[in-house]
Amino acid sequence: MHDHTNTWGISTEAFLGWYVAAATGAVVIALVIRGVAMRKPTPALRTLTPPEMGVLTSDERAVRAAVAELESAAYSAGQGQHDRFTRIVRQRIDDAGGTAVPSRLVPTLPLPLLELRSDLVQAGYLNGNREHTLTRLSVVPVVVVAVVGTIRTGFTVVNENPVGYLPLVVVCLALIVVTLLRLSRRTRFGQVELSRLKDEYSYLTPNFQPSFATYGATSAGIAAALFGPGRDGGWAPGCGGGSSPSSCSTFSSTVSCGG
Repeated sequence: MHDHTNTWGISTEAFLGWYVAAATGAVVIALVIRGVAMRKPTPALRTLTPPEMGVLTSDERAVRAAVAELESAAYSAGQGQHDRFTRIVRQRIDDAGGTAVPSRLVPTLPLPLLELRSDLVQAGYLNGNREHTLTRLSVVPVVVVAVVGTIRTGFTVVNENPVGYLPLVVVCLALIVVTLLRLSRRTRFGQVELSRLKDEYSYLTPNFQPSFATYGATSAGIAAALFGPGRDGGWAPGCGGGSSPSSCSTFSSTVSCGG
């Protein structure tokens, strides 16, 4: 004979009461741990290089910024003083026989990109290993409660006892875990700064077709870092005047624009 009232010697109603309390407590603990992970002193504002502006969005944006700056320097008023990352990108381009396609350059720059990201983690613009580790640790209590609920549901079904709304609570916990594990690339400070930079340099958007022969190579790098390619995917800011890749010039007589 099956006991259609109790599973593990606890009725469904009693278990649900304790389970909801435990689930609520686990979520609160997770939020507290996550809050600690995200809490940082307000960073000091600093002037970012074009590749640093780009890495706020992605590694490829950082490389694209460096390539745009190099191409625009060759196209217009000379190369000028480039930051360390841009000089490394220039060397990689030379090593690749003059091919300047950002997506192909990214795999050749693991350590320089790591250094670039690490600098901005230290500066408070990007989330780093500490934040990712604490974020993963924060969900452990919720996962434990969800596993217990899943096991209980299984035993309850096998015993042909009523499960009540226990499966719904477990599903909600699973969704909470997925949500809590999401951690943006940028810190709150980094997000605010990225928005501010886009507003400050809005005149460099592809829609305005800025002339980098006038604005200079650094502005070309900033445009690529903040706004990327144009809506058609082919805007190459380093080539001046918002022209298409097919009309690009090259620098060192070897480098060509790439998307």
